[in-house]
Amino acid sequence: MESLTDLKKSFQTTVLVCGAVFISLFIYAAIVEILKSQFGFFAGLVRASETRALFFMFYGLAITAVILIRFLNRSLTKKKAADTPQMTIQRLSRAAVITAVVAEIPALLGFVLSLLTGSRQNFYYLLFVSLILEFIFFPRLKTWKDVLGEHFPGESS
Repeated sequence: MESLTDLKKSFQTTVLVCGAVFISLFIYAAIVEILKSQFGFFAGLVRASETRALFFMFYGLAITAVILIRFLNRSLTKKKAADTPQMTIQRLSRAAVITAVVAEIPALLGFVLSLLTGSRQNFYYLLFVSLILEFIFFPRLKTWKDVLGEHFPGESS
């Protein structure tokens, strides 16, 4: 029963951290819109001839972040033989926060790309990718209880 209390406390803290990461995505969007309204047409900080290479590099990094999340989720939540219920809860919490931060990377890359090239469209494409990732991988209490119950039968009821 103590494990369930620990699970709920850790889950609440993790949801707050992941929620803050999620909200930061909207802060990026607000900054992009404020820059647009203040400067009107913004050509970016680099020459037009260099933007194509930046575009491919940033989109490639965003795709890498998407793939990285899949591997991180598996490796960070893998049960070790000596794990206690508290260690498993810490592992779930750590995995959720790291996943949320990695899911933010495409939006951050889009933000930097929009500053460098002046293209808000690319920012919004990559922001959308981050929002989808945040939604898919946002921590869910039922999933945490299932994992705890799977590793330690009787602990999550």
